[in-house]
This record gives sequence, structure tokens and C-alpha cells, in this order.
Amino acid sequence: MKASSSLSLILVACMLSACSDSITSPSPTPRTITVSATGSFGPSGTVSILNVSGANSTLTGNLIGFDASTDHSVAIVLGSCASPGTTSMTLANIAASSSGQATIPSTSVPDAIVTAGYAIVFYATASSTSAIIACGDLS
Repeated sequence: MKASSSLSLILVACMLSACSDSITSPSPTPRTITVSATGSFGPSGTVSILNVSGANSTLTGNLIGFDASTDHSVAIVLGSCASPGTTSMTLANIAASSSGQATIPSTSVPDAIVTAGYAIVFYATASSTSAIIACGDLS
């Protein structure tokens, strides 16, 4: 009798544990996104999504291949690199060095837009209406 009571308690504990896991929504895991030029030549590099606890993640990035000493607009858009859609969030502009390197400083972004179905895009100028010259899918 004592063994069946212990077994029952273990089963109840397991069921409660399983139920509580299904209520919690998944949060993004830290990952690195590859950014590629959209043409035959252009910037490339990586974007890291870190610190994913809570409602926001931290996004950083390092790219090379920009024209020397130029400024560029950066945004997270709905869609993919193959089919970029509307802007979900505009990040601070980045400045390329004299050697064409640029860094995205640590930026807080909502977890909801650093998941599949979004892309990070880099524009030819500091205007988000210029051509997209590099992109990385956030999937």
C-alpha cells in the first residue's frame, strides 16, 4: 500500500511538472545570424542575439565590406531576405570605419521580432528608403 501511495505521488508530481511546462511560452535561444551581401559585392558578417531572458533580447553585430567612412540605416523587417516586408523596428544607424568595418552596439529588441519570419536589413545609406545591401534571416 505504501509503495502505491509513493508511486501515485510521483505520477501527480510528474503531471504537474508537464502541465506547467506547456503553459510557459518558449523564449528565443542565443544564436548567431549570418549576414550576406544582397549583390555580388557588399557587406557581410554576423549578428548575435543574446541575453534572451525576459521580454527583450540583446542584439549586437560586426560587419565588414561597407564603403569606407559611410553611414547606414539598419532595421528588422517582417519577412525574409528573399522577400523583405514592412519595418518592425529601426535600429540606430551604424558608421563604417575607413576600412569598411561597422559594429552594431548592444541594442535591446523585443523577443517577438528576433524569431523566424523576420530579417535584419542594412541599407546603402543612412536612409531606410535606400537600397538594401545586406541581409540576414532571423530564423
